[in-house]
Amino acid sequence: MPNLNIIYLVIGTCCIGLAPIFVKMCHLSPSLIGFYRCGIAGLALLAYQLILKKPFPKDRRFYLITTLSGIFFAADLFVWHRSVHLLGPGMSTILGNTQVFYLLIIGYFLHKESLSLKKILIFIFAFFGTILIINGQMEFFSRDNFLWGTFFGLATGLCYSLYTTSIKQAYVTRFEPKPIQIITFVSISTAFWIYGLSFFDKNYPRSFQDNWQPLIGLAFICQIIGWGLITKAIKFVPLSVSGLIILLQPLIAKTLGVFIFNEPTSILEFMGTCILFTCIYFGSRPEVPKNK
Repeated sequence: MPNLNIIYLVIGTCCIGLAPIFVKMCHLSPSLIGFYRCGIAGLALLAYQLILKKPFPKDRRFYLITTLSGIFFAADLFVWHRSVHLLGPGMSTILGNTQVFYLLIIGYFLHKESLSLKKILIFIFAFFGTILIINGQMEFFSRDNFLWGTFFGLATGLCYSLYTTSIKQAYVTRFEPKPIQIITFVSISTAFWIYGLSFFDKNYPRSFQDNWQPLIGLAFICQIIGWGLITKAIKFVPLSVSGLIILLQPLIAKTLGVFIFNEPTSILEFMGTCILFTCIYFGSRPEVPKNK
């Protein structure tokens, strides 16, 4: 029987795989999209817990960690949404998911996770697949758009890995918080920080009314359901494994981007995508301990 937490991670990743599609549908500044996404989700979850009179964490460290997670996620959305606008949903999300390479290093040094030969080979092949995808896309964009979009996408990977790591650290408190509490306060923190960043965006409309449908999708499908399931499961899954599973996100985004927005693709990109799928499959399988 498959590990239930792995299933939660897969479903949650499929939900957040829709995020770049919703972002592409929004005609708002990149930062303001993140503000509405996290603000709506955070307030909805807070109201739900207040109505049911759920107890809130009484641990200062919990609020410090969720505030820090919000800073990392705000930075993630700030650069990633720009990459989506420049390169499209699929390509930007693939670049953002280079977070798996950072997570391998963070998991090894911070959580003392084992670094087996199998994991090293999987990540080498995953890196090779990513390079193929990038090379397969260069011809479809102007030089400036490609360079800036790639820079923002790779910066997303670093911010994404820090966010994922900090989410896992939120469980290491005396209160033993529930996933809904973590995602609530992280969302509120993110909305606060990214709203300030939104004033750096010039010449963008700021109307919620004209964009409410994709924003509601971002808040409830991606932030509440998607990140709620990932937050629930990530406590029990090694960072290196969860990072590989989250690679499903760019594959979903790319597929939908091709069919919905006619996003360009190539043979090299297809080959790279197949390599990433293979890495996800073998990387998410539990390692069987050797008999002594």
